[in-house]
Amino acid sequence: MVEGDRMNVVMLDEDNIEMYTEYLTPDIAENIGRTFYRGIVITDGDAPAAGMVWEIRNMMKDDDTVSNILYLKIEQDLAEGILFDKYKNSIARDGVVRSFFSLPAKTSGREKEALTSAGFDVKFMEGDIIKATLSEVVELSLVKKITPSDNIRSLKTITQRGFSVGIRQFAAKGLCGHCEDIMYLSRSFFENDISCYSEVDGQMNGILLIHKKPSGALVVAVMAAIGNDYGKILPQLISYAVSRAGDLYSHDTEVVIDRHNYASLALSEKLFPRGFGIPVYVGSREEKS
Repeated sequence: MVEGDRMNVVMLDEDNIEMYTEYLTPDIAENIGRTFYRGIVITDGDAPAAGMVWEIRNMMKDDDTVSNILYLKIEQDLAEGILFDKYKNSIARDGVVRSFFSLPAKTSGREKEALTSAGFDVKFMEGDIIKATLSEVVELSLVKKITPSDNIRSLKTITQRGFSVGIRQFAAKGLCGHCEDIMYLSRSFFENDISCYSEVDGQMNGILLIHKKPSGALVVAVMAAIGNDYGKILPQLISYAVSRAGDLYSHDTEVVIDRHNYASLALSEKLFPRGFGIPVYVGSREEKS
């Protein structure tokens, strides 16, 4: 029991996440239990009063360890202070030196004020996430014009050992997309029928991994290629995956692309020249020890 007669702090894990999945949304809750993800819910009695989920990043790199807040919801003023205090304590144990966040502006007015009060700088801008329907992606000229080579293969054709070896190769080069914990994820985390890879002389030189969220949305999780032909490999991987997805999924299925780095930004501009990310509040805070 903490401040307030009824307020309790719940550190989320695989054993208790089902109790809070509806509150967090299934798409957020599915991350709890992954290696670098953390979460807290503050309850008032049995009812959630505030919640936060974040990812610890750069744990596999020499860069400064940072936190990326993926979800924040504030229901009560008292719970807000407790939540941020517990968050501060948790990230200190992980050695986090800076916290970042990006939250949808349409639904995060109260959370924006809470973050500002907690010392975050807050800006309003276009977000990195672009969403489209599968039917829109299928009609892209890039998809229609390119015929994948025989080197492009479905992920379901690779052995678990081959997958692990290939993933280690890309992870060693820092090519993990949004899955910094990719070394800990099983092949089944990805949609094997539409995820694909490129292989030359028995060595993987390109990969496109797609994850299906509980909501049904298809998320481009990892998209990378190495070697002199990487500029040719990526379009072939995309063409293969989209063609397969068009055969297997409803055309109103949501497709999500996160423009998290220059390569993904350049590709998204080529695929969706008129595509815009949803308005978001973004910002960060230096974390002092």
